[in-house]
Amino acid sequence: MRLNVDILIHRPIQDVFSFLVRWENASLWNSAVRRVTKTSDGPVGVGTEYWMSRELPQGEVENTFKVVEYEPNRRYSIQTTSGPTPFLYRYEFDQEGSDTRISLFGEGKLGGIADVLSPIASIAVKRGVEANLHTLKDLLESRI
Repeated sequence: MRLNVDILIHRPIQDVFSFLVRWENASLWNSAVRRVTKTSDGPVGVGTEYWMSRELPQGEVENTFKVVEYEPNRRYSIQTTSGPTPFLYRYEFDQEGSDTRISLFGEGKLGGIADVLSPIASIAVKRGVEANLHTLKDLLESRI
């Protein structure tokens, strides 16, 4: 499964980037995320590790993931290191005037019956990701 989604957020790039890279915030904007805990020491950067619990159609799943790319205000990528739903998400950030465009590139395996129904499941995942990014947009734009 692969997806590309982008959204324009009416906030400065520094605000958007710093909020998004704090994965402890994910339950505020990602409907599947129940909890995220940073499991490594130090500031966020390449190699930072996390544990995450999500509620998916097949039930609760846990993944660990790490930051594999970190370029402040430009690019940020995470990749699973364990769990039933392997994924890689790359977020790219571009300043457009006083706004920020996030382009999300994702790839992963859905697991179980979802792999068999991949085209249909991929559409549902993309819609979910789009909805989550709109929630992120609404949340960040309401923080003046």
